[in-house]
Amino acid sequence: MSAGVGDLEGIITPEAVVLELETAGIASRLFSGAIDALAQAGLYLVLALVVLLAMNTGGNVSGQVQQAVFGILLFVVIFGYPLLSEMLSRGRTLGKAAIGLRVVTIEGAPIRFRHAALRAMGGLVDKWVPPGGLVGIFFVLGTPNRQRIGDLLAGTIVIRDPNRTALPAGIWFPVPHGFEAYAAAIDPTAFTVDQYTVVRSFLLRIRELTPQARYSVALDLADRTAATLRHERPPQVHPETFLLCVIARYQRRSFPQYQPPAWNPQR
Repeated sequence: MSAGVGDLEGIITPEAVVLELETAGIASRLFSGAIDALAQAGLYLVLALVVLLAMNTGGNVSGQVQQAVFGILLFVVIFGYPLLSEMLSRGRTLGKAAIGLRVVTIEGAPIRFRHAALRAMGGLVDKWVPPGGLVGIFFVLGTPNRQRIGDLLAGTIVIRDPNRTALPAGIWFPVPHGFEAYAAAIDPTAFTVDQYTVVRSFLLRIRELTPQARYSVALDLADRTAATLRHERPPQVHPETFLLCVIARYQRRSFPQYQPPAWNPQR
């Protein structure tokens, strides 16, 4: 499985090796959930006060109508807060941003509206159905990818945000011998930091994969990278060779003054 073309934020190899995606633990999710609960409570109190003032200004409103309005408002806050937050912040709420977490699809790609909506729907069960959050905790502890009901419905996982983790050790990827002229013709402008991170992770872990899995992932990454760069990879250029050419060009163009130790795949 893999992300769509251009969404190279994460990839799962045929051997289920996740590249650069560390799922969030129960403690970090509880802390982020507590922050979000406080944010929702504050948001509800502010909106409830505004609605109450509006109803008092507009004339006498029966108690039943007020209860109905506040009930609807509570649902909107509980359901709408995570939905809008994760859509506008690319998989983060205030709590997740504070702790350094992010929601992505199971393939590692950014979530879309339907993912956020399904997670919010599942959250009504995970967090609010008695005994109050224990359902979500049991699912996180009992699933391989630490997914609650909302994650299982949406096909998502919660990961430690790659943008919040420490920078990896510097590795200077070489241009394969004999491909200097070919690499020089590649324009890496469209190559993003997230794409660089995934390709770098694959190249550093190729010895952990079987030959078949290694070629399969290399081909997938090479095809998606070529599509991103709008470059047609010649059939005679091996996918790994192409990825090395791209990442080497990207490094030399982005960090012209920085030259850490060269990468040695045999080490």
